[in-house]
Amino acid sequence: MRNRDEEVITYMDRRARELDQEREDAVQAKKKAVKKTLIGFTVGVVAVAAGLTAWSFLHTVPAGYVGVRVNLYADKGVQNEVLGTGRYIVGINQQLFRFPTFNQLENYRQPFVFQSSDAMEIKARVGVEYNINPEKVATIFTTYRKGIDDITQINLRQYISDGLIKHAVKMDINELTQGGKSKLLDDVTQEIKTKLEPVGIRIIKLSWTDDLTYPEQVRQSINAKIEATQRALLRENEVAQSKAEAEKLRVAAQGEADARITKAKAEAEAIAIKAKALRDNPDILQLNAIDKWNGVLPQYLTSGSPVPFVPVK
Repeated sequence: MRNRDEEVITYMDRRARELDQEREDAVQAKKKAVKKTLIGFTVGVVAVAAGLTAWSFLHTVPAGYVGVRVNLYADKGVQNEVLGTGRYIVGINQQLFRFPTFNQLENYRQPFVFQSSDAMEIKARVGVEYNINPEKVATIFTTYRKGIDDITQINLRQYISDGLIKHAVKMDINELTQGGKSKLLDDVTQEIKTKLEPVGIRIIKLSWTDDLTYPEQVRQSINAKIEATQRALLRENEVAQSKAEAEKLRVAAQGEADARITKAKAEAEAIAIKAKALRDNPDILQLNAIDKWNGVLPQYLTSGSPVPFVPVK
C-alpha cells in the first residue's frame, strides 16, 4: 500500500514537471512568433518607406514638355541636364524644371500703366501668346534661372511694360484714341520679338484684353466727339432722306409733266390731221352739219344771215 502511494506521488510530480515544461515551451514559441512578426513588420515598413522615398524622387516630363534637371548646390546654368519626355530620378540635391513647347497664352489681370507724349496716364490690360524653342531650353534657364511661370509673370511682363512706356511717349492722346493703339502694340511686339527670339522665347502676338482706360477729361472728350459724330451722321441721314423725298417728288412731277406734254402733242397731232382732212375735203363739214341738223329751220333770221340750204341734185 505504501509503495503504491509513492508511485502515485512520483507520477504526479513527473506530470507536473511535464506540464511546466509544456507551458514554458508554449511561452517560448509565442515569443518567437511575436519576434518574427515584429521583424516582418519592421522589414515591411522599411520596404514601404524605401519605396515611397524612391517614388518621391521619381519625376515625369510629360509629352509637350522639355525638362531641365539642375543641381541645387552647383552654379545654375553650368551643371544642368536637358531631358526629353519620360520618367527620371531627381535626387535630394536636384530640382526638375519643366518647360512647355506648345503655345502659351497669358492674360495679365494687373493693368499696365504708361503715359502719352502729353503726359496723360493710360491703363491697359494686355495678353501675350508665345512658345518655347525646345532646342534653347538650356539657354532660357541659364538666362533667367527660374521656371516658365516665374519667367512669364516677372520677366516677360517687365519686357511688355518697358515697351509700352518706351513707345507710348511717341504718341499724343489724340493719336492713341484715333487708332494709334494698334500701332503701339505692333511696335512693342516687334521690340520684344527681337529681344527674346535669340534666347529661345518666341512671341506670337500681343493683344489688348480690355479697352484702354483714359483720364476722366479724355473720356469726356471722347464721348463728346462720339456724340457730335453721331449727330452729324443723323443730320446727314436727314439731309439724304430729304433729298431723296424731293427727288421722288421731282420725278413724279416730271412724269406728270411729260404725260401732259405727250397728251398735248397727241391732241395737237390729231387736230392737225383733222384740219388737213377738212381742208382736203370741204364737203365733210356740210355732211357733219346735215348729220347734226334736226330738220327745223331757224325761226328768227337776222339780216344777212345765211339760210341753211341743202342742194338737191
